[in-house]
Amino acid sequence: RVRCLDLGAIDFIPKPFEMAELKARVRSAIRIQQLLRMLAQRAQLDGLTALWNRAYFDQRLAAEFAEARRHARPLSLILCDIDHFKGVNDRFGHPFGDEVLALFATILSGGRASDVPCRYGGEEFGVILPATSLIEAVDVAERFRRAFEEHQWRRHPELVLTASFGVSDITMLEASGQPSDMLAKADAALYAAKRAGRNRVSST
Repeated sequence: RVRCLDLGAIDFIPKPFEMAELKARVRSAIRIQQLLRMLAQRAQLDGLTALWNRAYFDQRLAAEFAEARRHARPLSLILCDIDHFKGVNDRFGHPFGDEVLALFATILSGGRASDVPCRYGGEEFGVILPATSLIEAVDVAERFRRAFEEHQWRRHPELVLTASFGVSDITMLEASGQPSDMLAKADAALYAAKRAGRNRVSST
């Protein structure tokens, strides 16, 4: 019995056993597995925005990249952040800043079901777009940008907030390219958008 448990068994039921007890123990084991899966998933979620976190982003991008390479499928990536976010916190306070982050996350989550929005860090976010070309990804980013710019803030109706977006896709890379290269391309495009005046989408 001890060896069985040491090898990873959740429970041990010696013979002869009662069917009612066996069923109860199986139900208990299933509940434990469900709780473990739930805890593992929560560990990959950002507490404020409920988006996937950076660890999940890195893992999922690597997996989608490998699939895209294996099956010669499109794959795009959006990196984006909220323009002048520090000024928002300084002027309106961190609780409102959190509201802004949550709203931006809601907009990113309202895209296509196949997209994978994540909080990359601070006010920066990433969206993985499987089976999506660069042109399609730019259109998606533009919809996000417009929705955020047009949002009416209930407590500050005069306020207009914007975000900048950088887009890359797998065709930009050499045959030996890696997920990190795709991320670097999107990051460079994001900084290009900021240098060009912010509140825009760049893919160069």
